[in-house]
Amino acid sequence: MKLKIIIENTVFQSDAKAELGFCLYIETDDNHKILFDTGQTDLFAYNAQLFDIDINEIDSLVLSHGHYDHTGGIEKFLQLNNHADIYIKEGYDTPKFNKIGKYIGIPTNIHIPKDRLHITKEITRIAEGIYIMPNIKIFDAKETHFTHLTVRDGNNLKEDSFEDEQFLVIQKNNKLSLVSGCAHRGIVNTIQSALEHFDGPIDLVIGGFHTLHEDEQTIRQLANKLNQLSIDRIIACHCTGIDQYAQLKDEYKGDIQYGHVGLNTYL
Repeated sequence: MKLKIIIENTVFQSDAKAELGFCLYIETDDNHKILFDTGQTDLFAYNAQLFDIDINEIDSLVLSHGHYDHTGGIEKFLQLNNHADIYIKEGYDTPKFNKIGKYIGIPTNIHIPKDRLHITKEITRIAEGIYIMPNIKIFDAKETHFTHLTVRDGNNLKEDSFEDEQFLVIQKNNKLSLVSGCAHRGIVNTIQSALEHFDGPIDLVIGGFHTLHEDEQTIRQLANKLNQLSIDRIIACHCTGIDQYAQLKDEYKGDIQYGHVGLNTYL
């Protein structure tokens, strides 16, 4: 099974492009093709073409949560693909704002055809061994990343607890792999939520950890928690933060690398 980062904040090849956002391509051994998030613009389509990935061949699109840097490419996706099932959790279209009141939610002019839209409410199998996990239990509230992020509640704004956040679990070779968009509800909470439903050691955790605004003590605590888990590989990227990743790499005892546009990994 092949995983390839299509959009991320960093790029190290002159012909590809980067933006603040995340988009991951997954191709299973039996040729089921999945896109996890779309970045914030149509750049995902540009990079996909560069990497010889045909967006029209995507079978499933999974959106991790309703922020613009994960859903902004939906319009372009709908232009290029007229058949893929689109999975997103209830609340994805609730208006979302940052600390200065700027709208940062899903594009408001997008119409996803009802026959393609699937609102995930329970664990959903979308391919052999691949499951959408729509419920991230908060085992430790200190691990969440909600600060300065809000949603509209009637005429008021309230802190966004990211009830719309979801992630992927991949079962292969008696091991688990996890794909995270931003882990607003906490990457360790996400891992523990997976382990409540699936057995086996963890091969890979890939995606954003949303630690870019966290201090050294918080990152140290995260590294200690990750060290207590059985994880073969971590690929952190996007909202993890470069400085925070550098500290994680120093303090995490296992195999960890930073994910950039064009990075390939295999399960």
